[in-house]
Amino acid sequence: MIRTVVCDDEAPALELIETMLRETGLVTVEGAYRSVHEAIARINAGGIDLAVLDVEMPELSGVHASAHITADPKPLLVFATAHPEYAVEAFGIDAIDYILKPFDGQRVLKAVEKAVRMRRLISETEGEVSRAAEAPAPPETPGMLRIGDAGRYYFIPASDVIWIEAAGDYSLLHTASREAAIRRAIKNLESELPADKFVRVHRSVIVAVAHIREIRMLQKGEAQITLTNDVSVRTSRTYRDAVQALIAGL
Repeated sequence: MIRTVVCDDEAPALELIETMLRETGLVTVEGAYRSVHEAIARINAGGIDLAVLDVEMPELSGVHASAHITADPKPLLVFATAHPEYAVEAFGIDAIDYILKPFDGQRVLKAVEKAVRMRRLISETEGEVSRAAEAPAPPETPGMLRIGDAGRYYFIPASDVIWIEAAGDYSLLHTASREAAIRRAIKNLESELPADKFVRVHRSVIVAVAHIREIRMLQKGEAQITLTNDVSVRTSRTYRDAVQALIAGL
């Protein structure tokens, strides 16, 4: 069960989304608030895994409210909105998903299942690796990705990484045999990766060039990329130039 806070200034919408979250059987709703300031206060008190915030609220929008979250680590964020165009803005601040109004139970379940998967990976990875906060950084190894994380060091063959997924303060590395979470925002991790081998195609996705099986162009400058593990990721218009350069270089 993941501990969740939900916030919507409209009482009917708040009651409905809270009910749908509980009906998933995967979350414990620690607080349901109409006041975004009360929701932020509860989140910052700690112990919250997931925050579901309405985008359009009179006191402070859900998107702007995220900047006031100081809990460490921050909860995973999901935004609710009646306007699809807000989805782009939501993913721009490392939200893991968004839910369109009117709410649909299956769509809510899908977002919760994604949050549960991410929290499981984060918990499992943190449990596997012991901390060594004062340890010196191990030397670089050719062909390996050395990823430092608060005194921990991960050595993963660069050729094994198929894609990388953003999860708030964490990044999830996907290989053919395993998934691992590291506490490093995807924008910071991107700068450590070889630019000729990894391309960011979405605010929440980096793909390995060698593991691209197919690129299918969609409308409005977007594309769908199928990877060698049969995972399909959707690119965003913001990264259209990166996708075009990728196509030209393949």
